[in-house]
Amino acid sequence: MNTQLKNYLDLQEKMLRIEQLTNADWDTKYMLKKFVPAVWADGFDVEDIIDYITIKLHSVLNELENEKQIETTNTK
Repeated sequence: MNTQLKNYLDLQEKMLRIEQLTNADWDTKYMLKKFVPAVWADGFDVEDIIDYITIKLHSVLNELENEKQIETTNTK
């Protein structure tokens, strides 16, 4: 199997697993449909939006770890 196909299948498997565990598909689409039009109209691009979401994700991970709701491990 070529590497691109394997990577695609691995990603699809991860996404399906996340969506089976949570309501992530609906929640994520809802958030993005509310958030993206306003920032897009203001001139932000896809990379800006990805940066924003990444920073917010790390912030939430830190909050959840501090609240002892999750335990993160540093793999680097």
